[in-house]
Amino acid sequence: MAKKKLAVGLDIGSSSIKVAQVKETGKGYELAAFDMALLPPEAVVDGALMNFPAIVEHIKELWASNKIKSKDVALSVSGHSVIIKKVSLPEMTPEELDESIQWEAEQYIPFDIKDVNVDVQILNPKAGQGQMDVLLVAAKKDVIDEYVSVAFEAGLKPVVVDVDTFCIQNMFEMNYGFPANETVALINVGAAVININVVYNGLTNFTRDISMGGRLLTEEIQKQFNVSFEEAEHYKTGGDGNFSNSSIAREVSKLSERVSETLVTEIQRSLDFFAATTINADISRIFLSGGASQLPHLVRALERRLEVPVEYANPFKNIIVDTAKFDMDRLHRMAPMAAVSIGLGLRGQKDK
Repeated sequence: MAKKKLAVGLDIGSSSIKVAQVKETGKGYELAAFDMALLPPEAVVDGALMNFPAIVEHIKELWASNKIKSKDVALSVSGHSVIIKKVSLPEMTPEELDESIQWEAEQYIPFDIKDVNVDVQILNPKAGQGQMDVLLVAAKKDVIDEYVSVAFEAGLKPVVVDVDTFCIQNMFEMNYGFPANETVALINVGAAVININVVYNGLTNFTRDISMGGRLLTEEIQKQFNVSFEEAEHYKTGGDGNFSNSSIAREVSKLSERVSETLVTEIQRSLDFFAATTINADISRIFLSGGASQLPHLVRALERRLEVPVEYANPFKNIIVDTAKFDMDRLHRMAPMAAVSIGLGLRGQKDK
């Protein structure tokens, strides 16, 4: 099969921008570039791009410092501007579905159909009783337009707009594959949004975006110590060398434990809902990604409360990495944050 030209993955998150370029070679996928830049506070709020100049500037710097030549980018959106629903429709051909989807989608989407872009994927063409299972995805046009505009402003050419949930799924499938007859939960914990995607036999069974994330801990530290956002982030990530034994560190650890429990409660609520409404609902493993998935108490709290093994998904597991070109320690540290951008970097121009 001919190798497709892959876009550069550009993940504009609520606290940082990640860029990943993957190339298809005769030996498999190879990492050409990966980097990230922290955004100033409030640059992205609830998925809305509030500080256009700063975002554009950081994107340009990432392209320049990593000497990325390609201008084709894949972008992604998530949060309350995105609706993902698994629905049953009468059996029809993909062509018929494309023609009728605007009308079919209207009854499932809480937004005006004129305000959203809609796409569909047939999951099971023969679900029984003349029905088929379809995955319906809708995203608000004004949000997509914002992300596309910021890419154009940075001199880039958006060729794909994806959804964070499916970027994680693409990343996971390429690195791990999906075991037959097994249900796994892919949970991406970002600064402001948690994406949940429960996959059975390689197909999405349930998705949910929770508007909550690691920024909750930053805000708690700000309140507790009456410090700026930047200082709170500094405390959150371990401070300096003299910090670890201090009373502040002990207090931050307690706050981190409390925030982890809050996040796990929300995740558990979603997975309980999934279990109550689905067959094949026994989740065998949970794979974590996202910057805030590294909160010290999160993995333990998840394993204790959900009684399911939890591990970090490694987005570079099946990717060839030139150790002379990349700092492997840094790459390892940044791996949880790379999941969405790597998933985007696997997308080509003609992809759905």
